[in-house]
Amino acid sequence: MGRIKLVAVVVGVLVLAGCGGASNDEHASSGAAAPAKQDSGAVGKPQAPAQGKSAAQGKSAAQGKSAGQGDPTITRAIIKTGSLTVEGDDVSAMRQKAVTAIAGLDGQVASEDTASDQDGNITRSNLVLKVPTKSFETAIQQLSDIGKRLQIHQESQDVTEQVVDVASRIESQRASLDRMRALMTKANTIGDIVSVESELTRRESDLEALLAKQKNLSLQTDLATLTLTLTEKGKPAPPEPKKDTGFVAGLKGGWHAFAAVFSALATAAGALLPFLILLAIIAVPLWRFRHKLRKQPASQ
Repeated sequence: MGRIKLVAVVVGVLVLAGCGGASNDEHASSGAAAPAKQDSGAVGKPQAPAQGKSAAQGKSAAQGKSAGQGDPTITRAIIKTGSLTVEGDDVSAMRQKAVTAIAGLDGQVASEDTASDQDGNITRSNLVLKVPTKSFETAIQQLSDIGKRLQIHQESQDVTEQVVDVASRIESQRASLDRMRALMTKANTIGDIVSVESELTRRESDLEALLAKQKNLSLQTDLATLTLTLTEKGKPAPPEPKKDTGFVAGLKGGWHAFAAVFSALATAAGALLPFLILLAIIAVPLWRFRHKLRKQPASQ
């Protein structure tokens, strides 16, 4: 009996030990699985920040693109001028073709100087033409086709900085006028009102001058100036008048100087003559009266 009880106790201890080991293995395996699950979750979660980063990059790129599109683009302001000489058999016909060509380009004739012979035939014509700047080269090409081109000259002047500067000064001047008008409403004394009105008038005058300059620049940049000279074939353009040199030039210069000095002296004498007459009217009686007083004691 004693042995049987001992065997039973040993078997019970072994059974309990096996159950405890299995339980521990189960807990251990479940504990290992839990961290693995947590690790897989930790690996999956960073995908959200990655998407957020790409979205932020896309937003930054979009902002950069929109900012680039919003930057003001400066259009170059160019003043173009030129001269063109064309010869042909019929200057009158060439002139008519030139006027028609310029009108087709929305241009106009600013001034004209035409010379004719004794029979009334036009032998030379100088035209100052205004054409849109964008059509300047087209105008030169069309005008060159009406005859034989002898001479051409072109110039371009970039006035972009002047245009931008004037526009900025106009904006500042308008803001300054607004401030002065606000001060005018707050002026209480006559002295303050007069002072503000004087400053307001001066700034309005400055603004008008800037607006006139802006308009002038706009006209020069919008319309190019082209001087067209039409001459009859076989007859050179009239030479420029020669300037006198040597003795004749010196004599003419001296005579002009003498005439200028004499004219200035005559003008000064004319201006002083009324005062001299008035002085004589007052001074002569006084001199006579004084001279008379000096003679009286001598006679006594």
